[in-house]
Amino acid sequence: MRILFVTPYVPSLIRVRPFNFIRQLSRHHSITLVSLAQGDRAEDDALEEMRRYCEGVHVLPLSRAGSMMSCCRRLLTPMPLQAAYTCASDLRDVVSRLAEPGRFDVLHVEHIRGAHLADGALRIPRVFDSVDCITRLLKLRLACRMGVVQRVLGLEELLKMRLYEPRVASTFNRVVVTSRRDKMALEALIRRLVGLANSGHMHLDVVRNGVDCDYFRPMPVTPKPDSIVFAGRMSYFPNVSAALRFSEEVLPRVRLSRPGASFRIVGSDPPEAVRRLSRLPGVEVTGYVPDMRPYLASARVVVCPLSVGVGVQNKVLEAMAMAKPVVATSVACRGIPGAKNGTHLLRADDPGEMARAISDLLGSPDRGSRLGIQARRFVEDGYSWEAAAGELEQVYMRAMDVLRHGVPVAA
Repeated sequence: MRILFVTPYVPSLIRVRPFNFIRQLSRHHSITLVSLAQGDRAEDDALEEMRRYCEGVHVLPLSRAGSMMSCCRRLLTPMPLQAAYTCASDLRDVVSRLAEPGRFDVLHVEHIRGAHLADGALRIPRVFDSVDCITRLLKLRLACRMGVVQRVLGLEELLKMRLYEPRVASTFNRVVVTSRRDKMALEALIRRLVGLANSGHMHLDVVRNGVDCDYFRPMPVTPKPDSIVFAGRMSYFPNVSAALRFSEEVLPRVRLSRPGASFRIVGSDPPEAVRRLSRLPGVEVTGYVPDMRPYLASARVVVCPLSVGVGVQNKVLEAMAMAKPVVATSVACRGIPGAKNGTHLLRADDPGEMARAISDLLGSPDRGSRLGIQARRFVEDGYSWEAAAGELEQVYMRAMDVLRHGVPVAA
C-alpha cells in the first residue's frame, strides 16, 4: 500500500501516535510524509528518524508569528483557532499536488489542525485520524479555572468547533478516534449536523494508542526516595491544569507526612504559570528534556492528576510499561479499559485521597514494585503499536472500499 501521511506537526516521541503508526506501517507499506515544522529544537532529530521509515519526507516551515496572524485574521470567521493556526502555510497545495490519482492508495490526515489540508485531495481514499473529539475536550476545558478573556475565547472556540469538527469529519471516507467515548461524542455531533437520514454514511472507527514496550521498559535505576514525577507536553492545557492542581493542592498534603517529598514536572514548553511553580517547596520544572525515560525511572511514584482529558493518556501507559507505580485520576484512566484500581495502578480524584495514595506508596517501596510489575504485564498484554497499526490498516482497506464502490460520504 502507498500511503500519503499528512500531519500538522512533526511526528516524534512527543507526537507519539503518528510516529509509531509510521514506524509500524513502514514494515509493509510505502509511506510519504508531509508535515509542518515550527523550528523546535527536537524536530531535526525527529525528522531524521522519520526519514528512516518514509520513502519521501516533505517539510514546510510554520512560523509562530505567521500562525498567530492567521488566527487573528480568522477570529471573526467560522473557522476555529485550532484549524486557523495552520492556515499560514501553502501545505494544502503540496498535499493536492502529491495526491494526484494513481500516486497513492490512501491519504491519512492527522488531527483537526490538519484536516483542512486535504480539501483539494478529493480523488483518493481519505482517512482522518481525529485522535480525540476536540469539541468534547473544549467543553470540558470550560469547567477549569480561567480568566474572563480566556473563558470568552474558549466559549467562542467551542461554538465554532461544534459545527466545524463534524462538518470536516463527515467529508472523509473514514474517521478514527482513540476511545469509544470520543467515537460516541463525534458521532452525535455528525448526526446533529447531517440529520438522521444521512447518519448511516458515518464511518467512525476506534484505534487505540499503543506503547513501545521495548523503548519504555524498566531501567536499572534506583528511584530517589520520596520522588514524584508528572511527565507530558506542558503546552497542552490539561497538563498545565493538572500540574497546577497537584502542586497547590496535593503536594502540600503529601509533604505533611513525607516532608522530603519532591515533585518534578517534566515536559516541553511550560507556560509561565507552570514555571512559577518551581518557587514552591519541593517542586522542580525541567522544561524540555531529550528523553523522558530517565526521569520516569528515577521516580518512586508517577502521577497523572488530570481533571480534564479525552482519549487515551499515553503518559500513563508509558509509565506503566516502565513498571512504575502510577497514581492517576479517573479522567486519566477512562481511555484504558481493563486497568484495575489497586492491581495495575491506583485511582484517586480528591486531593486528599490522592495524597494518601501517594504517601502510602512512598512509604512502601515493595508495594510500589509489585504494582509496577503488574502494570508492565498489563501493557505488554494489551497495548502494542503493532496491533494498533494492524487495526489502522483495516481502516485504510475500508476507506478504499468505500471509494471503490461509490458509497457516498456525508456532506
